[in-house]
Amino acid sequence: MKKTAICCSLLLLLLSACGQKIEPGETPGQAPLVKGLTFTKVSESDLPGSETFVGTVESSARGVLAARIDGQVTKILVQEGDMVQAGQLLLVLGDNPAGDQLRQAQAGLARAREGEATAQAQLTLAEKTYARYRQLFAKEAIPPQEMDQMTANLDVARKGTRAAQAAVSQAAAGLAAAGVASGYSQVKAPFTGQVVGKQVDVGSTVMPGQPLLTLDRQGIWQVRAAIPESFAGRVTVNAPLTVEIPALGKTVQGTVAEVQPAADPQSRSFQVKVNLPPLEGIAAGFFARVLFAENGSRAILIPASALVTRGQLHAVFVREGQTLHLRLVRPGRQVGKQREILAGLAAGETIVTAGAERAINGARVED
Repeated sequence: MKKTAICCSLLLLLLSACGQKIEPGETPGQAPLVKGLTFTKVSESDLPGSETFVGTVESSARGVLAARIDGQVTKILVQEGDMVQAGQLLLVLGDNPAGDQLRQAQAGLARAREGEATAQAQLTLAEKTYARYRQLFAKEAIPPQEMDQMTANLDVARKGTRAAQAAVSQAAAGLAAAGVASGYSQVKAPFTGQVVGKQVDVGSTVMPGQPLLTLDRQGIWQVRAAIPESFAGRVTVNAPLTVEIPALGKTVQGTVAEVQPAADPQSRSFQVKVNLPPLEGIAAGFFARVLFAENGSRAILIPASALVTRGQLHAVFVREGQTLHLRLVRPGRQVGKQREILAGLAAGETIVTAGAERAINGARVED
């Protein structure tokens, strides 16, 4: 009895707040007429999920760029949140031996080429001298010993040229290696993406393998969620799952991309990755809810705009014939832009879904 009295008092309070006020000693006349309202017949709908799991938005591919040589950070050309293109220069390392090695390799290649040029000139001279002595030897104008000496000289010149050419090849390989090492001092984006982490500052001294920057590849976004081990075998790859992104006010249909085969013994849960469709404004780290539908559960869903809220009380305007009645309801969870109604409404009833702020309890409506 006491509970009923409290509910009646709350309903009277809600009615008075919605414009149904009668001055003492006065008799109400004809109920007011309210126009321009939008009505919708209530029906049961499939729930997007009977179980909800917390998740986090992340990129489908995250790359951590690490130092490949030691040195000191001299330039950082990007900030967290910046979009970068593949091949774009992001960071420069200085104060390392790579530059000195490159200059030494360049000088070595120059010396090797000079040696090759000298050896080639000597070979040309030896060939011409050999040709002249060959003619003299044919006329028996010189002894065989001198001819043998010219032949030996030509052979030595040829070997010298081959050695000089080998030295040039070796110096060129050394220069290429030094160029690669020097290139490590310039850290470039391996793919188009967004800078989401910066692990060093200008002036930092780094060693090979030390993380420098973190990039998220642009493209497919995912939600990583922890699913209780009791759901093992019930969530499968390529299965559709509904995902809600509260920050964007959107609920979308995702697809399971990966299911971790083993559960975490500490949390008794396993990780699931759900691919999302393209969403404008989405970013790594956004909070998400993954909704798991089970047993074809159904419920009454109404637009959230249809709810009239006063404090902790929730109600809707129900149309009965040509009259509006304010009725208390018990709402459930938010499903996108809709709200689940647990009690107070039945399928087939008609409610006000737009213009509820102008509706009055007991008012008349026209078709």
